[in-house]
Amino acid sequence: MVNRDRHDIAMEILEKARPGKKKTELLTEVGLSYLQSKQYLATLTDRGMLKEDENRCFKTTRKGLEFLEKCGECFLCDWHKQKK
Repeated sequence: MVNRDRHDIAMEILEKARPGKKKTELLTEVGLSYLQSKQYLATLTDRGMLKEDENRCFKTTRKGLEFLEKCGECFLCDWHKQKK
């Protein structure tokens, strides 16, 4: 597995949560441990980029989608991947 920084992990969570996913499914796809997941989900939820609905599914908010869009426009987001 490739080493990922916090930014990459947050982006991957937001990307995978676009359609709405249960916590276990989301974390399995992203490849996080329980402790890591608590930290990332809490941070993204607190910042308004992710929300949990009444069915306990996590879904990317409009703010999260805007964040993904801005990151996609930034050349630095892919810079470290291009070095390989």
